[in-house]
Amino acid sequence: MAPRASRPADASFPNIVLVGSRASGKSRAARRLAEAIGWTRISIDEGIEARCGPIPAFVARVGWDRFREMESYLLGEISGSRLVVDCGGGIVERPANIPALRALGTVYWVRAPVRVLEERLARPEHRARRPPLPGTDPTTEAPAMLRRRAPLYREAADLDVWSGGFGSPARSEAADELRRAHFGPPLALTVAASTVKALGVGLRQALGECGPDDLVEIRLDHLEAATPGRVGEVLARCSEGERERLIVTARRLEEGGRYAGDEEDRIALLEAAARLGAGWIDLEFEADRQGRGALTRRIRKAAPGVRILSSLHDFERVPPALEDLPKQMAVTRPDRIKIAVAAAGRQDASRLHQLIRRTAAAGSPMIGIAMGEAGSALRTVAADAGAAISTYAPPAGLPAVAPGQLTASRIRARYRRWGRRLAAPAPVYGVIGHPVGHSLSPPMHEAAFAHHGIEAAYLPFPVPPEELAAFLEAARLTEAAGFNVTIPHKKAVLPGLDEVDEDVRRIGAANTIARVNGGLRGRNTDWSGAVRALEEALRLSGCRATVIGAGGAARAVTYGLTRRGVDVAVLARDDRKAAAVAKAFGATVRPFSGLDRAAGDILINTTPVGMGPLADRSPVPERTVAGHGVVFDLIPHPERTRLLATAAALGKTIVPGLRMLVLQAAAAFEIWTGRAAPVDRMEEAARMAARAR
Repeated sequence: MAPRASRPADASFPNIVLVGSRASGKSRAARRLAEAIGWTRISIDEGIEARCGPIPAFVARVGWDRFREMESYLLGEISGSRLVVDCGGGIVERPANIPALRALGTVYWVRAPVRVLEERLARPEHRARRPPLPGTDPTTEAPAMLRRRAPLYREAADLDVWSGGFGSPARSEAADELRRAHFGPPLALTVAASTVKALGVGLRQALGECGPDDLVEIRLDHLEAATPGRVGEVLARCSEGERERLIVTARRLEEGGRYAGDEEDRIALLEAAARLGAGWIDLEFEADRQGRGALTRRIRKAAPGVRILSSLHDFERVPPALEDLPKQMAVTRPDRIKIAVAAAGRQDASRLHQLIRRTAAAGSPMIGIAMGEAGSALRTVAADAGAAISTYAPPAGLPAVAPGQLTASRIRARYRRWGRRLAAPAPVYGVIGHPVGHSLSPPMHEAAFAHHGIEAAYLPFPVPPEELAAFLEAARLTEAAGFNVTIPHKKAVLPGLDEVDEDVRRIGAANTIARVNGGLRGRNTDWSGAVRALEEALRLSGCRATVIGAGGAARAVTYGLTRRGVDVAVLARDDRKAAAVAKAFGATVRPFSGLDRAAGDILINTTPVGMGPLADRSPVPERTVAGHGVVFDLIPHPERTRLLATAAALGKTIVPGLRMLVLQAAAAFEIWTGRAAPVDRMEEAARMAARAR
């Protein structure tokens, strides 16, 4: 439903920078995207060839190190706006290039399945254009590249997009994926005001926020004393290309609008807008059906090139015959249909989502809006189901005109944080948190999937607390396969799950979500990861353990240890919280004031003391460390915390938090896939990623 002539507004969107493996499709995507949106494409490889001749000959003459120097030099020369920058596959191998890439614009990792990379790299025409990487051949180059560069691509990129290879004809090309990832899902920015002046100001703001696929809805029914002359005043402020973006609406009272005047006068307003060049006219289906499509014919006669949007609004419910509405609405022969209904819950939003999918698959994409809080997730992901417009949204600072409307900037922010990632063509797994950029889960699980030859996307999902409920609903709609959950959502996620197991009920937190029978089931693998890590160091039954802390991690560890027959004592700065943990699992509480006298077989730190700004501190005095034989710090990074360094110096057995992190991740992998987790490969990947930061 994009306008005929579409160019993005300048100031709202940064440059587009593409990284990824050779043969991933990024150069093709860069060319197609730049041409489609009217931006300037810059290829670093082409820049090298222009200065130094064909790349194979240049590398043969001067070597790879000189090639990388030239690559970095050309990257540093790039400046300007409205750019699509196509970078060579190895540009991330020089550490200084990564901040330079990020400073240039939004960085996208263009990805393709390994089997697709292998097939493309084996083509003679590709081998002729690019020299082989040292120590590789067509059969080994793709996996070798990804093992070395994937952590670097992940560090450099803000988002990733996939380029083909999943056998789904409904998936668009990488250029289209990039377009949506960068500019957000196509929106209709709604502008409503009571005066011509205010409507004009709002219109300029909306046009300034538009991406290349966005439209702008003008609500004439909010305008005081609306006349064709006033419509002319508003549209006169727009260029021809801008008018083609406009959806002009004069919504009746019966359909939730404010127009209470004569029907003939209302249609005259819409006729005037069509004659003045508005690209779209919104006609309520019920009003048009009463005249057997006479209103549509009248508007098209006034302006033959105008497009008709037939709309139906139900602010009270989802009609029982929802699935039949597109066929019924097609009788007036509109160019698009829009159905907006009040969603009472999860099932209503799901029905509309399935209808959007069905009409898109039939080649007649519709607009489907689930009004109210229950439809919040659908507003974000509808376009990825095939909707012509993802939702209607006011620009920042302008009023909402329907229940549940979010501003355009909020929809785009949600889409950028998690909506886009949920749309990956591969089965989607990921880690949910806020923040989540520090997580080592993506490299661990990517290594596990690669080990078993499973083509899946494991992605970070930065979800602020206020978006958690909408995210979980979007995960259901998009049929995401599974998630890990980290701070601060392990407890907050519980109300949004369809079921939880006994471990989660006892601990009061979930760190793993699996899709079961179409719903989301919460599991907890933190306790088993901690227990397995300790069992590698000693036999637990009959041991005495001192647990420092009383948060969620302390609950999981105490639960796991008491299940193994360990006598656990809990100490925390807040004695009441420590008592609550101890009571929940049949452990002992001891006053924190007696910390330096604590002794036992195992000392476990579950607090953040030892990481981040507290990295130079230990949560306990040396005397406490000396009173235990095994010291376990749940902090995964740094791997050797101040506490563990002290313990090692005293000759104690130490258990790093990284080991627990790997083992809880391995347990989650086995829940999702039913396959044995490659623990050693996961641990190696976590260490490599940690070193790359």
